[in-house]
Amino acid sequence: MILHIVHDDKFIDMAYNIFEKASPNNNEFMIVTKQKEFKYIKTTPITRISPLKFLSKGFAKRLLQYEFVVLHWLDDVKKHLVLNAPKNVKFIWIGWGGDYYCYVNKNLYLPITQNLVEKIEMHTIVNKTSLKFKIKNFIKQKLFLCEIKNTEKIINRINYFAPVLEEDYHLLASSFDEFRPKYIDWNYGTLEDNLIRDNDLIISGKNILVGNSATPENNHMDTFEILKEINLSNRKIICPMSYGDINYAKAIEFEAKKIFGDKVQVLNTFMHIDEYIKILSSCSIAIMNNLRQQAVGNIIIMMYMGSKVFLNKESPVYEFFKKNGAIIFTIEELNQREIDKPLNKEEILINRSILKQYWSRDVILNKTIKLIKELSRRA
Repeated sequence: MILHIVHDDKFIDMAYNIFEKASPNNNEFMIVTKQKEFKYIKTTPITRISPLKFLSKGFAKRLLQYEFVVLHWLDDVKKHLVLNAPKNVKFIWIGWGGDYYCYVNKNLYLPITQNLVEKIEMHTIVNKTSLKFKIKNFIKQKLFLCEIKNTEKIINRINYFAPVLEEDYHLLASSFDEFRPKYIDWNYGTLEDNLIRDNDLIISGKNILVGNSATPENNHMDTFEILKEINLSNRKIICPMSYGDINYAKAIEFEAKKIFGDKVQVLNTFMHIDEYIKILSSCSIAIMNNLRQQAVGNIIIMMYMGSKVFLNKESPVYEFFKKNGAIIFTIEELNQREIDKPLNKEEILINRSILKQYWSRDVILNKTIKLIKELSRRA
């Protein structure tokens, strides 16, 4: 049996489905919570466990009964489990980006966005002096028993690391004096089942997608600065903000509407993937001004439907697609001429072919089978 430690997120149902196809009735998905209802997990059978029981020595010993343990996103509670576990328990960390870029010594905010983030932090710092915040922080410290201090020790106890892109593996490995986890190739979601469920869906509008979430790594403000100089005509600017930092989301919505007025459409509520993709299909342009790997799912969807995608050339995502021959563009190329000139059919087919090589159902299933085989081997 394989144990998956997860939290409530839209990726978990994807993971359950593909792992069950690869190894039927051999996966237990566990979440550290007492809540009965989930916002994102819909179809995955879940075992619930309380934080105190999860962090107990008894539970740590129980890990020996599993072939290996999959850590979906490495947060503090999972770090403690890694520290408590017997030495012969095998771990694989499936990283998402937000859980490992914090260890990379690199500023991820561009100047104008950085200024906005500092203003938000100054405004919210008062709340951190409140009695309510101090009580919550005290309880958190007591619950986790001690502060995580030696990140390198924890990471080097993990056997395998599967980031979103192989480029991220090398980036994280270079941030530590010693990095022991082996690289393994695996990704959430397939084109057919999760990303492009309607193969005939194509771009049907001229709107502009900016970012994928309410996180400052999207560098919305610096993108807006460029778009101010472009004649948008009847185009709308679509900004997904259904998850992330609520204070940042409010600030971006205010700033965007101040600049572009009713041409801005902010997506504040989480919606079904089919409804979301339908909105994305109205965007002939997608701008992801991230310096780190982020929004790969959105980028895949937009490329497959035929959108023209602009990425920051410092992003590992740009490096990945460029070296694989994809038709993509840099933020420096974001101008009136490029926005008004759509991709042709041949360019769209080139992008689709590349995407199928990495995210088709058969490819992801084979990656999952290979992962299970590798981690199930005797040490």
